[in-house]
Amino acid sequence: MNKRLYIAYGSNLNIAQMKFRCPTAKLYGTGRIENYELQFKGHPGCAYATIGPRAGSSVPVAVWDITPTDEMSLDSYEGYPSHYFKRDLTVMLNNGKTINGMAYIMNLKMDFALPSKLYYCTVRVGYENMRLDVSYLDNALMNSTYQYFRNSYGYNLHQSSFIDEDYETNEENEETEDEDDDESEDINDPFYYFSN
Repeated sequence: MNKRLYIAYGSNLNIAQMKFRCPTAKLYGTGRIENYELQFKGHPGCAYATIGPRAGSSVPVAVWDITPTDEMSLDSYEGYPSHYFKRDLTVMLNNGKTINGMAYIMNLKMDFALPSKLYYCTVRVGYENMRLDVSYLDNALMNSTYQYFRNSYGYNLHQSSFIDEDYETNEENEETEDEDDDESEDINDPFYYFSN
């Protein structure tokens, strides 16, 4: 029986889920993919994990030893080949070895979006199952959220915090004008109390 190494970085890190989807899969090891980053893409409220090239970054992964039957099951769950395609990648295992395996990567036409709470929790449990650093997952959620709002609404969360720069400028000008008016106001002016 031909076997294959499958690289998981999302919900298929979750042992209970993999046991249901691929009963004959066996955990081969854990490690990382270099020069890639974890991302959430798809539709708002229905995003899923994927990976994208990014120099200097890395993605924690688990490697599963799967059978052809397991792979057929994964193809169905991952929506291959329309939603995800397959790519052979190199993994640096935590034991120091280097292996090549297959990973599913989301259709490149999909944009950043937010995952459901259920999906995110499933992935997080998988991180805990594999004893991976959850900061990678949290950073992926934060960065994907930022990209989603920037692409959807044009907000720059790091700079504007949803405040319009033109509004800030106008408000400052109004304050300056008010200060000038205060300096020129004369309480002896008969119209003072009617104009304020």
